Amino acid sequence: MEALKRKNLLVSGVVLAALLMTSLTVSIQSVQAAGEAKQYVQLNAGISLADNLTALKGKTATVYLASGQSMTGIVKDVKDNVLHLEKISQKEFYDAIIRVDMISAIEARVR
Repeated sequence: MEALKRKNLLVSGVVLAALLMTSLTVSIQSVQAAGEAKQYVQLNAGISLADNLTALKGKTATVYLASGQSMTGIVKDVKDNVLHLEKISQKEFYDAIIRVDMISAIEARVR
């Protein structure tokens, strides 16, 4: 009888520990999700395209070129009026260098 009580106590402890770990994991994920929501940037019509692109560094953006073509990727860097767009969508292992003066519009997720 005593052995059965110990076994039940041990099982209860394991179940309690599993529930606590699950609760902790959900809490950590909620905190991370809340932190990610604050990482969005805002586009600003009062500054140049190059400055807007610089603000989007590390974020995914779509640039529309004067030719009508669009390219979506992650803004890696903007220097000397040139945009380095990496991880171009639908083209594995591709990056692009684009002259900022050839860009007619920028589209990015801001909310």
